[in-house]
Amino acid sequence: MSLRQGAETVVDQCLAVEEGEEVVVMNDGNDLNLVEALLEVVESRAGSYGYFEFEEPERHGEEPPERVSDALLESDAFIAPTQKSISHTEARRNATGEGVRGATMPGITREIWTGSLSADYEEIAGLCLRVYERLEGAEEARIETPSGTDLELEIVEDYFLQDTGMLQEPGDFGNLPAGEVFGAPVNASGVLVIDHFPHAPDGTRVEIEDNMAVSVEHPGNEESELAEAFEDVEGARNLAEFGIGANPEAELIGNTLQDEKVLGTVHFAFGDNSSMVPEGDERRVGAEVHWDSVCEDPTVSVDGEFLLDEGEPLFLQ
Repeated sequence: MSLRQGAETVVDQCLAVEEGEEVVVMNDGNDLNLVEALLEVVESRAGSYGYFEFEEPERHGEEPPERVSDALLESDAFIAPTQKSISHTEARRNATGEGVRGATMPGITREIWTGSLSADYEEIAGLCLRVYERLEGAEEARIETPSGTDLELEIVEDYFLQDTGMLQEPGDFGNLPAGEVFGAPVNASGVLVIDHFPHAPDGTRVEIEDNMAVSVEHPGNEESELAEAFEDVEGARNLAEFGIGANPEAELIGNTLQDEKVLGTVHFAFGDNSSMVPEGDERRVGAEVHWDSVCEDPTVSVDGEFLLDEGEPLFLQ
C-alpha cells in the first residue's frame, strides 16, 4: 500500500471529503511524507485546506495552540496525524460538538499507514456492531489474561462507543486506523497486568479498587511515567477506558495506536474519560493524560457470556 493509497483511505472512505469543504490538517512534528501525501489528496478532493504545524506537546491530551482550536471550529473536517493525541482535548470536543467531523492518528508511522490503515472499514463496522450488541443491556464484565490480569467491571452500554472508522456524518469522530468498541467502566476492581504500554515496563501490575489505581508494581522495581503520573497528575489514577480490538488487519507492533485495535486483544486506559462520559455526569473525570495499555490473549465474559477465549474472538460465530 502506497502513502497515497493510505491518504485516499482516510479522505475518501473514512471522511468522504467533498468539493468545497474546508479541511484542517495538523502536524506536531510527525513524518512529513505522510502529511504531504494527505495534503495532496485533500486538495484534490476539497479544493482547499488549512495546514497547521505546531510544537509537539509533552503529553497526549494537551490542548493544541489557540489558533488550531479556532481553525477547527471553522472547518468541516479535520485530520490529525500528530505525534501526540488531541482526541481527549477540549479543542476536539468543542469542534465535534459543533458538527465538525474528524480523525486523529496519534503516533502514526509508515508501517501503520501502509498496514492496518488499509483495512476494509465496512468489515470493521460489522465486527464492532457484533461486539456492541453483546454489550446491550449488560451490567458486568470480567477480564482475565495469562499474565495475571483479573478484573471485574460494572458497565453500562450508554458509556460505550463503536470506533468503526466511518466518519461521514456531522460531529463524527474517531481514531485511525480504527477498529474497537470502547467505553468508560462504571466501576472496576481487581488486578491489571499490563502486557504492552509505552509509559511503564511490560508486566507492570496495577491494583484497582473503586475504579482507581491504588498501587503499582514494576518488574525489577523500575520507575515509570505511569507511577509518576499517579502521584503528580490529578485524575491519572482513574480507570478511564475498557476497549476490545476489532481490526483484522492490525498486528502487535509496539505502537498503541495500532496495538489497541488488534482483533483478539483488549486495552485499558488511565486518566481522562470525558470523551465517553457526558458532561454533568458524576463519573466524568477530566485529566491531562489518557494513556492506553494493551493486554494479550484475554478471556472476556459479559454477564457470563464469553466474547473472547484466550484471545479467540467468539463473537465472530
